[in-house]
Amino acid sequence: MTGGRRRTPNPPGLHVLRTGFAAELVRHAGITRDDLVIDLGAGTGALTGPLASTGARVLAVERSARLARSLERRYAAAAQVRVIEGDMLAIPLPRRPYRVVANLPFSIAMSVLGRLLDDPRSGLRRADLVVPWHLAVRLAGAGHGGSRTRRWHRRYTFRVARRLNAGAFRPPPSVAAGVLVVERG
Repeated sequence: MTGGRRRTPNPPGLHVLRTGFAAELVRHAGITRDDLVIDLGAGTGALTGPLASTGARVLAVERSARLARSLERRYAAAAQVRVIEGDMLAIPLPRRPYRVVANLPFSIAMSVLGRLLDDPRSGLRRADLVVPWHLAVRLAGAGHGGSRTRRWHRRYTFRVARRLNAGAFRPPPSVAAGVLVVERG
């Protein structure tokens, strides 16, 4: 404890992306002011800020009521940012074209991918996702995996954009991470 305040640990699998890496991820995603983009697990807003600076409409989804309120205060004057307090695995996803830029909690990355990719009517056009390295490499491999991932490969292309070192995160994860880019085919 410091200063009488107890620090709440990150939930398992949650590793906050450092500011420089967050800005780089958004830059490489090529977000434009015409995009609707969802920041799943917005947390402290590491990606929300760089996304908002593109002029795009941003939906910042955060499960923690405390963090969602903090994001609402921080972006109150930003008309293009809407904060949604809710579970990323349960919120309704748009049917109209949208993009996702997110640093997914590693412990639920595959579940989130299922939420984004299972519905063939989804409006998802592209997702730039920070995920465990082994998952990025496995999904970027052509046609590997079970019937679910084979279905995904019929609708989407997968590629690994880059590997991220542990220094890109606070706290550093115990496994390697990478940026997985998923685009509707």
